[in-house]
Amino acid sequence: MNRRSNHRSAPPASGRSDHSNQTAQTTHSNQTTQRSLASAAVVILTAVFAALAVWVITVPIAGVTLTASGRSVSPAAVALVSLGSGCAASISYLIARRFRSGPVIWTVLGCIVLVLSMTGPLLSGATGSVLVVLEVMHVLVGGTMMLGLLLFVPRRMRRAPDRGSAASVSAPSTAVSE
Repeated sequence: MNRRSNHRSAPPASGRSDHSNQTAQTTHSNQTTQRSLASAAVVILTAVFAALAVWVITVPIAGVTLTASGRSVSPAAVALVSLGSGCAASISYLIARRFRSGPVIWTVLGCIVLVLSMTGPLLSGATGSVLVVLEVMHVLVGGTMMLGLLLFVPRRMRRAPDRGSAASVSAPSTAVSE
């Protein structure tokens, strides 16, 4: 006698249930997110310290007085602006990397933002060595953020391998039983 069987397939060979596979994927995703955030934080701090290093070399060592729009550029201002722009770049990158062409679009937009930010020192009335130092700081922070995020933060969230789940989600068997 020929009939269709309504038997479900056996559990995955790995012995994991669907719930434990989902838990493993969530754990892996959380670990990837934490690593990405930690990497982004390191890149941000690197950019901040690079800008501060330029300030230290320029002001106390070389004796240049950094002024923009009639105000003195303090190390606190350098650190806060670098930190703010670094956070904005990191957040936008972490969002953009979830899309297929996100990192490419993010890089193009980052270059545009960097070029626009470099007009700030020009419009502030800075001239000579002060202008050069401020522009160097902009390029250093922008370049560090773009290269650092692209090189050290994973481009996409990768899912944990789905071991054996294809067998557990398969359609009912159409085998002929006797």
